Amino acid sequence: MLSATPPRALLVTFNRLVPADQGNARRIHQLLRIYRSQGWEVDLLYHEEEGIDVGLSAALLAQFGRVLVLPSRARRTVERPGHVCRVADWFDPGLLPAARDLHRLRGYRLVHVNYVWNAPLFAAFGPSVIKVLDTHDVFTDRAQRYRDAGLAPQWFSTTAEEEDAGLAQADAVLAIQREEGEAFAARGHRHVHYLPYVEPLARPFYAPRPAGRPLTLGYLGSGNDWNIRSLDRFLAQWTPAPTPRGALLRVAGGVCRHLLAAPGVTLLGYVAALEDFYDTIDIAINPMVGGSGLKIKTVEPLTYGKPVLTTPAGVQGLTHLWRLPVVADAAEMVALLATYAEGRALTDLREAGRASRAALDAEYTAQRGAFTQWLATRG
Repeated sequence: MLSATPPRALLVTFNRLVPADQGNARRIHQLLRIYRSQGWEVDLLYHEEEGIDVGLSAALLAQFGRVLVLPSRARRTVERPGHVCRVADWFDPGLLPAARDLHRLRGYRLVHVNYVWNAPLFAAFGPSVIKVLDTHDVFTDRAQRYRDAGLAPQWFSTTAEEEDAGLAQADAVLAIQREEGEAFAARGHRHVHYLPYVEPLARPFYAPRPAGRPLTLGYLGSGNDWNIRSLDRFLAQWTPAPTPRGALLRVAGGVCRHLLAAPGVTLLGYVAALEDFYDTIDIAINPMVGGSGLKIKTVEPLTYGKPVLTTPAGVQGLTHLWRLPVVADAAEMVALLATYAEGRALTDLREAGRASRAALDAEYTAQRGAFTQWLATRG
């Protein structure tokens, strides 16, 4: 007897998924794990904005049932004044015929779209197809958050009316923060699922520090404006000493391209294996000065058994789960780190990290269960 064909899903993204060296790509892989665990076969429509090469093509073909690469022709214009973007100016209409062709060929039961400006793609699918929109962030008045931090607005920011119209086209709207989900619900959306970010635990919290190694801090982040500003402010407090009490700082990711070498600071650039980076540090830092969305760089170290020190902006969306200390700013972070460099035991910090991870795991399990139960009722 022939086995039943697994239900097919189409994932649509402009993000380069391999290597998954940015938070949005890691979030997408989280959803891929969920769909595959529920028996879905997933195809990819890569709206190519972050490059394509032989290595990436081979990696994508190995991961997905079918892959279509479509060069982006989105205009990505910004209306003035106020850095207001319209969904229609960021959506590429060329996605619609490509999605229809794939749907005729493959017969999808679900389409998963990332970011609200791609919501018009749902028009390519009939009412029998489950439509999931992962928001990644709240984009209403996002430009103002840049101004509040003294930065020029960048990327997509829109009005509540534009964002609400996009959300209304989906059957399910995913929010990465509980507060964001509540904000969408307060605006009248009744199809919101809160799904926090977490990856499978890869390391325990009690791995001993190698004898003789100075206290080593770590920061891993992309080269966006928020990360650059945040790390600049930290280094302004950290480096004048020289480094407090001989502690070291290792920095990885795209943010390294925007920093200058300094005593006690090692700029690693891209790292192929995250465990290789986290295995060489004792404490991860995220001295975030602002921004929006869940800071994946705050929760990621917990996957590798490392405690995290962060500011209120870095723990946004996690305060109800967080058991680790939260410092006011870079100056307070440096002062606290100096006490650990002087010999203060890391045991309590590691235990607080373990407790934070346990709380995050429990919340994720519950929210993942709610989402997969909803999928089962629709599938």
